[in-house]
Amino acid sequence: MAAHLNVAFLWHFHQPDYRHPEDGIATLPWVRLHAVRGYTDMVAMLEEQPRARVTLNWTPVLLRQLEALIQGWGGAGDDRLLRIC
Repeated sequence: MAAHLNVAFLWHFHQPDYRHPEDGIATLPWVRLHAVRGYTDMVAMLEEQPRARVTLNWTPVLLRQLEALIQGWGGAGDDRLLRIC
């Protein structure tokens, strides 16, 4: 008889606050790059495994940076590297 195995996955999403304390603009592009590539890849993996059950933990500092990025996306917003390009 095969044993039934339960496994718990906890994905913890965090980033340091990359925004400069004086102007609030991101000094490095990591939040944008991870949001476009890394986090969407994880969601795609979950779509391939519809029976998988996971817990995603998003830290407040990461959510604030993602929100700032989304709000300013059209004009490079809070991403210093995009402003230079």
